[in-house]
Amino acid sequence: MSYRFFAAITALTAVLFIPVPPGPGAGPASLTRFVAVAEAAGGGAQAFYPPDTRKFPQAKTWVAAKAKLPPYRAPRTPDGVPDLQGTWGGPVGGGNDDIEEHEYVDVTTPPQESYVSDPPDGKVPYTSWALVKRNEIRAGLSRGWPGETGERLYSDPAAFCLNGMPRSSFGGQEIVQKPGYVMMLTANTYRVIPTDGRPPIGRDAKFFFGNSRGHWEGETLVVEVTSLNGETWFDSAGNYYSENTRLVERWRLVDANTIDYEITIEDPTIYTRPWKMNYPKRRAGTPVAGGAGGATAAAAAAVVNRNDPYAKELWEQTCTEGNLENVVILKQLGFKWFNGVTPPK
Repeated sequence: MSYRFFAAITALTAVLFIPVPPGPGAGPASLTRFVAVAEAAGGGAQAFYPPDTRKFPQAKTWVAAKAKLPPYRAPRTPDGVPDLQGTWGGPVGGGNDDIEEHEYVDVTTPPQESYVSDPPDGKVPYTSWALVKRNEIRAGLSRGWPGETGERLYSDPAAFCLNGMPRSSFGGQEIVQKPGYVMMLTANTYRVIPTDGRPPIGRDAKFFFGNSRGHWEGETLVVEVTSLNGETWFDSAGNYYSENTRLVERWRLVDANTIDYEITIEDPTIYTRPWKMNYPKRRAGTPVAGGAGGATAAAAAAVVNRNDPYAKELWEQTCTEGNLENVVILKQLGFKWFNGVTPPK
């Protein structure tokens, strides 16, 4: 197997080596050892978690926490809109291995709460046929997860470095604002979001990133995403959307170093109702900031290397420059290319 193939497969989870923080009762020696390993890791290897990893908080914990926050007015850019500029981390935890709540699955998939804030049960509200399809996809992952059939069906589209929405928003990004535009730069991609009132492009055109149009509602940047091609997933566990899906993102500063990120997903062809995901994005260089794909080791320990001059920067991370070899190898293993799901008429 080639290095490029393994590089693609490791993109299914986090791109950092993250030793899990010591438990609440751990002493100074344990924390010292953890920080030493965290700093030595350097952010260049695969993330691994032991079975006794504590469950990482996501939507449920964040919704309760932000309800207690006082009102906050963001600083303004020269053109008078909220200033969201800076580098912002992704969710702290195992990245987006499975957006629904789960216990420990394997060394790359630690236990965590659901990303889903609504419905309250944290489940994606699939229609009955769509849930059957999701479970079929999950049963054919061949990752050694519970409930798999042993059949190899689809590999996560991210294994081919097929970036898209909304997954690109889940990790870290640098936000740059100019009059009439908000630009979001990630480790592998970028988005240019007009906020000047222009209409979206025709919905017959379909893209991995769709078509984004933004506007300001008080303190909140609201971004509508249409024209998605439905050929990638929310996570590496087969939770999917279709080419009929509409996304509405809301980005709002709730304090100087925290963005409240909420996304609403609408698609009556595969979901019984609109649903939401919600979690905080922390400013890079602050405790528990998260990284390009989740938390850095030091951030997970709520410590920051004050001597790191690059702690507040987002650096490019190469995925693969060509996908042909990955396609050949995955097909040899029996996996098919995921071309989206067609809802029944």
